[in-house]
Amino acid sequence: MNARRVIGSLFFGLFTGIAGAQLPGMPMPQPTPMPQPAQMPQPGQIPSTPSMPGMPDPGSQGPQQQPQQQSQGQQDQATRNRYQNAGFIGGWCAQGDPTKQTSISYNGAFYNLTNETGDTSIGNLQGNNQIQAPGWQFVTGTLSRNGQQIQWSNGTFWARCPTGGGGGRGKLDLNGNWYPNGNRSMQCSIQQRRGNLTLQNEQGVRATGSFNGKYSLSTNWQGTTINGTVSRDGNRINWGNGTYWIRYRLYTQ
Repeated sequence: MNARRVIGSLFFGLFTGIAGAQLPGMPMPQPTPMPQPAQMPQPGQIPSTPSMPGMPDPGSQGPQQQPQQQSQGQQDQATRNRYQNAGFIGGWCAQGDPTKQTSISYNGAFYNLTNETGDTSIGNLQGNNQIQAPGWQFVTGTLSRNGQQIQWSNGTFWARCPTGGGGGRGKLDLNGNWYPNGNRSMQCSIQQRRGNLTLQNEQGVRATGSFNGKYSLSTNWQGTTINGTVSRDGNRINWGNGTYWIRYRLYTQ
């Protein structure tokens, strides 16, 4: 009886030892960690976005752009000064004949030439004293040293028209509507009273003026003086700033 109890105790101890022991080389399984949610940005916080390589920031200006623009503007102004100061602008007379009115004006890019028959051409300044007219088979005109004559390569010439004397009241009647640079979509006007002139340009700016010669005018545009030369037929005014006005009746001839 005692022997049976001893043997039963031994079997019970052996069984419980095996159940509680960890087998060698076999780790105990660990629970799988739960995935963590992505961190949300705080209110007002904008996630950063990497900039594209080689792309400048919006609105940034290259270091050379502004100096290049300034240099181009200076070149354009220098070109305008050359055209305006070359001595070609104004009224002329073909072959020196006062009845054959011609003119040269400047529009900010090139000359506008009109001959005695009303034909026109652009004009390009060549050097300091030559002008070329592509619309007239590229005829070239050379300005004399005194600025009073243009000798054309086709054998003709233009001479400065005499302004005449007289002053005062003048004999021309300039009353009426005028068109700047021949543009009929814009209108100017002149009112003449005993030699005194009231002018209005296409922008509505007013000026006062008077004759200072038989065919010459002096006008004051809010402190700026601009002289004008009137054609012999009284239908065209060539202004000293390179522009001109024409009467409407020229278009109905």
